[in-house]
Amino acid sequence: MSEQQTSTTNNLIKIIKMKAGCIILTVLIIIAILAVCVMVKFATDITMEERKRDSNTGSVYQLAKTMGIINLKENYSLNNAERFPYVGAVVANTSGIWSFSCFASVILVKWIVTSAHCVKRDTKHRLLLFHDYTKNYSHTYPVLYWKLHQKYNVSKPTLRHDVAVAKLNVDFYPFSTKASVFDRNPPETDVLTAVLWKTVAAIDKKMYLTNDFDKIEVQITSYNRCFESYGVDLDASLICIDLTEYEECFVHEFGPLYYEDKIVGVLAVKPRDCDTKYAIFTNVSFYRDWILKSTGTTCYG
Repeated sequence: MSEQQTSTTNNLIKIIKMKAGCIILTVLIIIAILAVCVMVKFATDITMEERKRDSNTGSVYQLAKTMGIINLKENYSLNNAERFPYVGAVVANTSGIWSFSCFASVILVKWIVTSAHCVKRDTKHRLLLFHDYTKNYSHTYPVLYWKLHQKYNVSKPTLRHDVAVAKLNVDFYPFSTKASVFDRNPPETDVLTAVLWKTVAAIDKKMYLTNDFDKIEVQITSYNRCFESYGVDLDASLICIDLTEYEECFVHEFGPLYYEDKIVGVLAVKPRDCDTKYAIFTNVSFYRDWILKSTGTTCYG
């Protein structure tokens, strides 16, 4: 083979190698571009999903769904709903998750009254009402602001002055729930009605609401009973309730005390265990003047 032919062959080999290198580089570039596109698409999908999830947090339907109404009973009726026209569940948003906090009673149409210990600092709250029991329909209302009793110590909570009111945003959302009444004087009876909106606890100890409602008659008993059970001295601002006639164990929370349409008390201390069937309620009547002042209601009743 001549020198010229050898040189030509070498040049052809170099050209082939260069073309192969270009092809490989082109393939690598295409693969890299496709990988970037996939990553961008994946990130976009995540962003869209986050935006979708964020927009859902503004949806009353989604909020009610995340707060959870577990269907336990199929044989509920409208009569059952009419027995609980004022009771609502206060739910709090902690770490982006809505969870049950406690029960409250609707008063003065736009307000609720509950226990001060239910209010969580720097947390959004909503009131969940079960509007239509026959269709298992619930609705939530934003809490605009809270007013806790000025003598309630948030840092060192006690049973004294454990009462709070909150104003609901009912101007933007449809609201037709009847409000309970309250008075300065307690009812002239020792027999009251305790409302049960039953809850269940999951493995993670989170409480979920159910559509299982009930009410029981309870008896106001002497302060000594609660002192023996909890070592707490009670005064006129608190009510000791005897639950010994109720056969079930109170592993769930229960709602306010009523006498007909009048709210009498909100839960301060639930039974400690299945054997201690005494509960302590904050006497709403004792705080009537404070409630009216806090809500700016000058004429009532």
